[in-house]
Formats: sequence, structure tokens, C-alpha cells
Amino acid sequence: MTEPPKLMLPADVAKRASSTVSRHLKEWVFGGAVAPLTVRLGSPSEAAVAAHRDAVETWVRAWEQSPLEATWEERRWPSLGRQLVPVAVTITGADAICEAAGQARQWRTLRQRRERLCALDDGPAWPAVLEATFRHWKTLSDNDFDHLLAVLDWLRQNPDSGLLIRQLPIPGVDTKWLGAHRAAVTALAVALGVPEHLGLREREVLRAVAILDPALRRGFPRLFAAPDLELTHLDLAPDRVLVVENLQTLEALPELPATVAVFGSGDNSTAVAEFCWVRSAPRVVYWGDLDAAGFAILTRFRTVRGCESVLMDAAAVHAWEHLAVPDPASEPVDTALLTEAEAAALDLLRRNGLRIEQERIPMSAAAERLRY
Repeated sequence: MTEPPKLMLPADVAKRASSTVSRHLKEWVFGGAVAPLTVRLGSPSEAAVAAHRDAVETWVRAWEQSPLEATWEERRWPSLGRQLVPVAVTITGADAICEAAGQARQWRTLRQRRERLCALDDGPAWPAVLEATFRHWKTLSDNDFDHLLAVLDWLRQNPDSGLLIRQLPIPGVDTKWLGAHRAAVTALAVALGVPEHLGLREREVLRAVAILDPALRRGFPRLFAAPDLELTHLDLAPDRVLVVENLQTLEALPELPATVAVFGSGDNSTAVAEFCWVRSAPRVVYWGDLDAAGFAILTRFRTVRGCESVLMDAAAVHAWEHLAVPDPASEPVDTALLTEAEAAALDLLRRNGLRIEQERIPMSAAAERLRY
């Protein structure tokens, strides 16, 4: 039996047009040349038409009814007589190709957006900025694009406002909006002469501290938080500083003599190493997660301030291995900055692909080690 002929229907041409738009939309928006899109619709033989007459007639009717203008050719077949068949469609220009792809509205929207953005600046470098940031403003909803222009306009007029994000007096723009679209705002605003920080004041990050010896509190609460700039000069003189990687662990710590504990906050722990009262403390002890990341943070801390570690040895791994979870991470660790016991623990964890989170170790058991 004759194989069914390969025939392109209007829907197939629409898909081809859509693929073309996806590949070339950006260059068209910025004035790139638009090559005509020509699609061959099929060339069924006389035998194929005779064997698959219904399919061919459906194909012909589809092109007779299609808004796309096909090129037709006459065929003279002995058994079928004179027949007109569609052979090709040529679509010329970005407007027509986008229309065929069902993306005419998006095309018009993006051209209008480019024009509105171009109006913000007439400098020679601005078009390149718009092209580089296309992926950011291409997919915005109409409302979000209007918000973007409003934010850019306000920032240009107030490049050094010193306001917090929540204080921006721009209708429809809140902290979540700017957080979600900050990359787009920053990329465009900086090119318009706004500082990279957008002239905004960032909310200060607070670090938690626990004074575990009542004798050291002298009016301080047991647990409090403040910015690093304030913490570094606190009038504290503990015999021991305990740096812990996780906040929940800090909050669960028991009373410990002559000890002040600080939330390390992962990689931010190196800032703690610079605190005046940490640098002058007779002993600094670090307690982190039993995983590659935890040991990497420990080594980075040691590049700033020497310290001991606690519950970061092979004995701790063996004792709490039943609480471990799989860990495929392969973060590099400078083992030259680890003790023999720490390196053995790291090797054991890596060989078994495990990690033991600090919070998983029962505080009642951890407290015994922390008292030394």
C-alpha cells in the first residue's frame, strides 16, 4: 500500500512560525533583519492521492479556508484529471510571522516596551543595555512593566534616598515586588546613573548572642541580637566564646560558666572572629554541622582567629551516626587547617556520604562535652 503523503496543515505552519519567533524574537525587537519564512506544504503523488484521498482532500480544504496565503500549482494526473494543490506558504515580515505563530500580541507588546524604555535615555550605550536586559522585561506582566518604569523614574529622581525598601512611595511597589524584580531594576537603573545599591538603606542583619553565665550579664539579657557593628565593641570579657553554626542550637544551649555563645550564621562566622571581645578571649570554641560544609566553615574561621572545635571529631560521628542523612556534597575543605581528629571525622563522613546536623545531637548529651 502507498505510504501516506507528508502534508503540512496550517497548524503545522503555525508551529514552524512559532519556532522561528522563539529563535529570532529578540533580534527582531531590536531591529534585526527578518527573513521570509517559506514552508513547503507537501507534494503528493498521483498514487498517494488515490490511496489517501480523504486525507488529501482534508489538506486541500484546510488551505482553502486558511487565512495564510498559499501558493497553488496545477497537477494533471491521468486517473484524477486536473487538480490544484497547495505547494508552499511564504510569510514575509515580523508582523505576519508573529501573527501566524499566534504571538502577535506579544510582538506588539515588546515593541511598545522597547519604545517606552528607549525614551528613558538617548545615550549611545542605552540600546545595548536594553538588549542585555531583554530577558528581564520581556516576560513581565503589563502591570509589572508599568511598575518597573515607575521605579526607574523614582530612582532617577531620588538616587540617594537612604530609604528602606518598605518606605518607597511608589504605588503598587512593595518589598516583595522589588525583591522579585531587583535584578531587572538594578541592571537598568545603574545604566541610568543610579548607584548599584539603588540609594536604598538595607535592613541591618541582626546576629544572636547568648550570655550563658549569669555572672557575665551585668544588665544584658541572656539572649539578644544586634548588628555586627554594635556587637564587636560590646563590653564583654568571657573566658570562653562558643560559636555555633545554627540559631536553634544557640537558643537551646544550657547555662555554662564563663561562656558567651554567638550565632555563626554559616559563612558569616568569619565576622564573629573579628569581634574585639572574641579576639581577646582566652578560648574560642567552634561547633558546627558534621558535614563538609561545616568543616569548610571551621577552616575559614581559623584563617581569621584560631579556635578549638567541639563535637566535630570521629567519636561524635560514631556516636550519632544513626541520626545522619545522606549528603552527596563535595565542598572542598582545606584539611591543612583541621586537626587529626577533625580530619578523621570528615573522611568518615565523606566515605559514607553522610551529614549530621548540629541540631540533631541531643542537647543533654552535647552539654556534657560543652562543659569542658
